Amino acid sequence: MSPDVGTAERIFFTEVGPRDGLQNLAEELSMERKLELIRGALNSGVDLVEATSFVSPKWVPKLADAEAVMAELASAGASGELERIRVLVPNREGLERAFRAGARHVIVNVGVTDSFNQHNLNRSVRETAAEIAALAREAEAAECQWDASLSVAFGCPYQGRVEPPRVVDLAAELAQLGAYEVSLADTIGVADPAQVVELVGMVSERVPLPRLSLHLHDTRGMGLANALAGYQAGVRRFEGSLGGIGGCPFAPRSTGNVCSEDLLYLLQRVGASVEVDVNRLCDVARRLEAMLGRELPGRLYRAGIWEPETPS
Repeated sequence: MSPDVGTAERIFFTEVGPRDGLQNLAEELSMERKLELIRGALNSGVDLVEATSFVSPKWVPKLADAEAVMAELASAGASGELERIRVLVPNREGLERAFRAGARHVIVNVGVTDSFNQHNLNRSVRETAAEIAALAREAEAAECQWDASLSVAFGCPYQGRVEPPRVVDLAAELAQLGAYEVSLADTIGVADPAQVVELVGMVSERVPLPRLSLHLHDTRGMGLANALAGYQAGVRRFEGSLGGIGGCPFAPRSTGNVCSEDLLYLLQRVGASVEVDVNRLCDVARRLEAMLGRELPGRLYRAGIWEPETPS
């Protein structure tokens, strides 16, 4: 499926900065500042915010306040905040913690290669897939929507090249288990546009294209080019991180999630229907810059949206 660049189809966008962005920073933000970022993203109109992770604080100490963050969001439930919040759960214990905290939307993760999955989850791919099958049953019983993310779908820091059929089979397995969304992650930022088009095409033969998402990193400056390739291949679900912060703590040198504002601006400029107020999202990125006391990798929040005056 290769629609024209200007095809105006609505983009579903997930902001992952409060979870995936913050977990890899040297700086640590207070819960109050995390909530400011989460609510700022929600107020800009993003569809979903990945707010935190119920991973063991031993492994990701910066997200040790997951229960407290969710409690604050739940206390404002009348405004509908919790309905647009997703949290990462790495295992059954994490799922149970998420349920107790009131989560109604979770995401599970599995690495495509055994070596990465061992570093990330201390299990083989097959062991994690079996655990996800059990988690899927629990989520379904609790009427909790669950998504799935495939790490290192384009390349692994430990095994190198990842063969596309391996990704296709695992994505199809997760979709059959009931994952509402299946996200392909370029965890170490090694994909190129041709790879993106190829993999999206192959996966979409077994996973419905409307349920396919792209989670891209800009580690080597290819994030936006890859996003455009994914859009042209028919993807309408994307993830990004405020200001381009973040990365994976279990993948060496995997800096640079693709910047949310830059990505949404690109999609708008090629004719996609983007309902997010990108100017407001830039304001949130500027607040994040002030919180961290340093310039962020993103560009749009610094340069501003180009709005030339109409000639008289």
